[in-house]
Amino acid sequence: MKNRLKQILAQGKPAIGSWIGFSDPYAVEMMADIGFDWLLIDMEHFPMSKETLRTVLMACKGSASVPVVRVPINSRDYTQAALDLGAQGVMAPMIDSAKDALRAVEFCRYPPNGRRGFGPVRASRYLRDMEEYRREANGEIALFVQIETPEAVQNAPEIFGSAGVDGVFIGNGDLASFMNHGRAGSEEVQQVVNRLIEMARSVSMPTGLPVWSAEECEAYVRRGACLLTVGSDLGFLANGARADLTNVRRFLETAKRTTSEP
Repeated sequence: MKNRLKQILAQGKPAIGSWIGFSDPYAVEMMADIGFDWLLIDMEHFPMSKETLRTVLMACKGSASVPVVRVPINSRDYTQAALDLGAQGVMAPMIDSAKDALRAVEFCRYPPNGRRGFGPVRASRYLRDMEEYRREANGEIALFVQIETPEAVQNAPEIFGSAGVDGVFIGNGDLASFMNHGRAGSEEVQQVVNRLIEMARSVSMPTGLPVWSAEECEAYVRRGACLLTVGSDLGFLANGARADLTNVRRFLETAKRTTSEP
């Protein structure tokens, strides 16, 4: 059950992913087949039950994209369910302290590293690889925690030092909201993001954030970020539809003017 995402990060290379909010198997399977290194399945802000998550993870099966689930809250219930259903990683939101981070570790790891209950039915290929899973899960499951509040920024050194955390994902949108800016790209928020990336880099902690263009991705990689998502399934659909509709309307307007000219 080797985790390709952890291997990429261990090599110091950027791991490029994208967000999954759709639960239709066609849409998920298409995204999984595009070639992203990892996919971040969002249970926090999309209407996704555990049963729905099972379908989403099944649609990812066989692809090279590592499925990571952002659970709705940092809880044993959701974390254990995501991992038992076959997720190869978990992202815990709203981690404000080392205590929060260590709770996430506890939920993700089997004893003696944590207190995850044992019952990986789908994750062990329906019990076929049970012993292999038991032996390797603690080392292969990826745990990422999110820094997205001023409290988390203040406690970042302790969060980065939490044993069992494999990476930090900066929630710059929520961070901007808590800082009363409302814009992730504002100068003050950007200064905090840059400081967090530098801090993580100094302790060799993989870190990253969502980006929305190739140029933005390159800029963050140059700064030392390596855990990145580019766009989302919802964004790709909406942006593609808007662009095509705009082009068609522009063409029709041009054609109308041309045919009406004397």
